[in-house]
Amino acid sequence: MGLNPTIDQYLLSTCLFIIDEFDEQYRDLERTQLKKIADEKFNEMDICVRVGYPFKQMAHYTVGDSGNRTKSKVNNDIDIDSKDFKIEVKYLKNWRSASGTSSASKNWIVYQEDFDWLLQEISEGKKGKRAFIIGWFNCVERFSQLIQLGEGNGSKPLASERKLCYFPFLRKMTVPTYTTDLVYNYNSAYKPLPVNLIGEADQELDCYFLGNEKDVFHFAIYF
Repeated sequence: MGLNPTIDQYLLSTCLFIIDEFDEQYRDLERTQLKKIADEKFNEMDICVRVGYPFKQMAHYTVGDSGNRTKSKVNNDIDIDSKDFKIEVKYLKNWRSASGTSSASKNWIVYQEDFDWLLQEISEGKKGKRAFIIGWFNCVERFSQLIQLGEGNGSKPLASERKLCYFPFLRKMTVPTYTTDLVYNYNSAYKPLPVNLIGEADQELDCYFLGNEKDVFHFAIYF
């Protein structure tokens, strides 16, 4: 039996087309305008539908369906049963409080659950069949404004080494490293990056970082 395309090969081209779509729509907007659109006009389902669209009728969407949640696995946002593909999707945005301050829309535990699920699936032989996608508009100065990467609370916490392991496309600008000292390493884009986790010597988790400085949208694909 010959080799079949893996899930990351399908998702790589799909996500690049999505970036092109958003570039065509929003490339001329000021960052403040793009930020408003990102926070108010888009949600996770918008990204899920775009990711699943090329699979047509093969795709089954279960976003927001908590009935399948167990202690060991999270519900999968997109199932393509005919290929045994399962995809989890997260969209990064900010909530604005009554006082006018912005904060990450989800706690870190939500992302950790997805990473744990993917690692478990890979350990059970599903490498090439499972993926976790994170998407976000390139509308803030720092990635840490959209996701909690610090060891604690506050406006400038120290970056968590445990969390940073999941983002090999981020570069530390100082040591010790605060969350405000993390920038994108665009030289790492468009190629598979190993995700080297603390205490996980034999894991096989890889990541694609998709986007450049001028793109209005970025993706991280874990597989």
